[in-house]
Amino acid sequence: MSDRPHTEKSPDQPSEPPQAPKTRRERIPRRRGPSGGYYLECFLREVLINIRRNPLMSVASISTVMVLTLILGFFVVLVANLDSLSRELAGEMQVKAYMSADFQREDAGAFHASLMKIEHVEGTHFVSKDTAFKRLRERLGSRITLDDLSHNPLPDAFEIRVDQPKALDVVAAKVARLPGVGSVDYGRDVARKLMALNQVVRVVGMVILGLLFASTLLIVSNTIRLTVFARRKEIDIMQLVGAADWFIRWPFILEGVAQGLVGAAMAATVVDVAYRLVVPQLHKTVPFLPILPPGEVLPFLNLGLVGLGCAVGALGSLISVNRHLKA
Repeated sequence: MSDRPHTEKSPDQPSEPPQAPKTRRERIPRRRGPSGGYYLECFLREVLINIRRNPLMSVASISTVMVLTLILGFFVVLVANLDSLSRELAGEMQVKAYMSADFQREDAGAFHASLMKIEHVEGTHFVSKDTAFKRLRERLGSRITLDDLSHNPLPDAFEIRVDQPKALDVVAAKVARLPGVGSVDYGRDVARKLMALNQVVRVVGMVILGLLFASTLLIVSNTIRLTVFARRKEIDIMQLVGAADWFIRWPFILEGVAQGLVGAAMAATVVDVAYRLVVPQLHKTVPFLPILPPGEVLPFLNLGLVGLGCAVGALGSLISVNRHLKA
């Protein structure tokens, strides 16, 4: 027998788990690069640092955007009201069909049905000769008496509304060919002048808006260019250490967006408050003028001004930085 002690494992004792052979290489976790949130945080921190370093430049940019956006906002309000006035005046133009002497009032219903078949006709209103004579008497008042007239010289007439001022000529020509019509009148010269005025207001407004946008972009770009010039050494160092152009551009672009946002928001607030205060006074002074209510103008105008300020700030910064990087 062997002298070696023989040890036996008890059945209750757990056996050691077998170790897997180390044949595969342990995977080394890859290091991920900075995420978009990291870059955005760095850019925003850089924007705050730049504003603190150059507060006067930031105030100059914000003031420039505010003043020019303020002018632009008031001009947009003026153009919108002029366009609404010209459209309303042109919309009130209507075709008047004066019936012949042999026209019978019993035929008014059939003639109304014939008018409604004409394209661009929205509605008609029959005005009898007695109603027309009463209107004429009220309009003249006591200046001229009509008691000496032996009979009513005015004919029966139809007032015809059209859906757009441009269709006045076409509708008048078709109405004149209907049986029972003696003459047709729709103020041809006045209608053409109103339509021409509406077109001029739109064209001139678009041209001036474009010029104001271009001047705002130019002034803001030159103002931000001073900020870029003041930090030219820092930009040169970033280029020497291998920073990409987009990494250099984005802090300036975000700074321009922030400045444009603040300036445009201040201008939009001034335009909003001024328009809400002026419109009620104008309604009391000149109630016959169709002034647009604040609810139809200001929401879209405020959003447009704020978006325009951000766009101008971003474009101005981009132009200024690109000039320096290409130099």
